[in-house]
Amino acid sequence: MKTIDVEDDVYHYIAAQTKEIGEPATSILRRLLGVPTSAQPAQPKAAMVAAQLHELALLLAQPMFSSSTTAVARMLRIFREVHAQKKQDFAKVLQIQGRNRAYFAKSEHEILKSGKSTQPREIEGTGFWVMTNSPTQQKQQMVREVLEVLGYSPAATKAAVAVIQ
Repeated sequence: MKTIDVEDDVYHYIAAQTKEIGEPATSILRRLLGVPTSAQPAQPKAAMVAAQLHELALLLAQPMFSSSTTAVARMLRIFREVHAQKKQDFAKVLQIQGRNRAYFAKSEHEILKSGKSTQPREIEGTGFWVMTNSPTQQKQQMVREVLEVLGYSPAATKAAVAVIQ
């Protein structure tokens, strides 16, 4: 068995994922990272999932991220990071939309013409825009759909959605 040092905020995040009293940290991490309990070596997919969770966890643990006080600011930072990680596939988010509104577009105008009071905001440095005038629950759904469309693990998706409050 090996020991690793983690910062306090990461430790508290892991501890918050406890499903039952006394659950060992190894069990929590196995569940979050999708690592099997058997003695088999981790498959390449598990390594990819772990890397994605790690990259998003690094973002979510940054002091600058935690100082983003609004759900919109947090959502925009998640989308910017996801774009940096999945630049080649990010255009897939353009298919995510509401009944009448475009949630994502390549221009502010495209979102504005899809409905009233859409309040489009640019995802900084990406060339993509997102509609921000929606309830927090819908922002959480947008984050969930983006991460799912781009192939993030359920654990990474759950962690990102949880910070949109």
